[in-house]
Amino acid sequence: MTFVAWSLLEIDSEEANMTKIERTQLVIAGGGPVGLLAALCAAKRGLEVVVLERSFRGTPRGHTTLLHPSSLRLLGELGLSPLLLRSGQLFERLELRVDGNKQQIKLPFPVLSITQALFEETLLQVLRKEEVDLRATCEVTAIVQAERYVEVKAVRRERLRGPSATQDEHWELTDSNTIQAQFMIGADGHASHVRQSLGIRSDVGPTESYAMFEFPSEAPPAPELVITGGVGHLLTPLLERSARASFQLASASQPVADLALLAKLLRERAPQQQPPLELHWSSVVEFKPALAEAFGRGRVWLAGDAAHTTGPLGVQSMNRGLGEAYQMVEAIAAVDAGKSPLATLQALGNAQREQWLRTHESGAPLAVLPHAPAWLSGCARRVASSLPVSGPDLKAVFDQLGLAPS
Repeated sequence: MTFVAWSLLEIDSEEANMTKIERTQLVIAGGGPVGLLAALCAAKRGLEVVVLERSFRGTPRGHTTLLHPSSLRLLGELGLSPLLLRSGQLFERLELRVDGNKQQIKLPFPVLSITQALFEETLLQVLRKEEVDLRATCEVTAIVQAERYVEVKAVRRERLRGPSATQDEHWELTDSNTIQAQFMIGADGHASHVRQSLGIRSDVGPTESYAMFEFPSEAPPAPELVITGGVGHLLTPLLERSARASFQLASASQPVADLALLAKLLRERAPQQQPPLELHWSSVVEFKPALAEAFGRGRVWLAGDAAHTTGPLGVQSMNRGLGEAYQMVEAIAAVDAGKSPLATLQALGNAQREQWLRTHESGAPLAVLPHAPAWLSGCARRVASSLPVSGPDLKAVFDQLGLAPS
């Protein structure tokens, strides 16, 4: 997705005569998978919800995701399984290879490989049937919390072409409004405006580079997670006899993601995989692991990449975000109904951050049990944070590996 940001100073004069005030129960900033899932959960709970998203233009080709067992169960409860299963491929096991050592992991529930674009479109279809208020090319420009509500100022712009072919496109303000909501969820990505508006700092780790490829392949019947010399890669079979490979690069260099690089990486790290003769798609992408110092305050809360990010191998940040969004909407519904105090949200946000710390932070204790294979001791944390499993399902996988949070 392409994002365009405007400062408040740039829009104040244009907004002055266009602002109108409306009221709702929940505003969600961000129309990616986490924000859309939060909106669906809210609609199922009978909450009035408005989703503000900068684009809704679809995810570019090559953005493939893995839906964890916990995510699939949640989506199944929401009635989405038939739609998703038609568009993806299920797997019941994972092949783990660490410096030449092998172990097969039986997953407690299947994982689904699906393109992110199809996942988002499935959520959008259901939300349209639920008549959820979805607003595209809308940007949140200011957030102000009061005791009983949060005030969200947003603008809508349209991209217009100049009168002649030689003139550049430009964005024109078409609408501006203020929404008074009882609650807000920020699911607006790693550069979250919601997080920044709350003044919440995000601790950012060193940049990790990944070369990603999709290509025709007689791929293995299960995803392969490989850790070699401390760096990882994931090979995932896709529909229509193709595969997706994500290679963490050992240095921060930016090589060209071409057939020659893919052949070199396969030769070094996955010699059992035959190099392809063509590519469907390729790219080199940078990720910066990050964790917000808090997952929200008062009536405004974060989920997914707005709260945390990590490398792409286990798709941990998005899947954790789906669970966080569901839990937060459930808590918001209870507070709205008078069944729980507002402080419930703070307790939940703290618990969600602690759960992330236990799995992803290198300093968090992770015990290697006596029955664990010897080769696991030096890379337990790296393996744990790259697994396509999250939430309660981690225990079943940890038991097979001989790992345990301590």
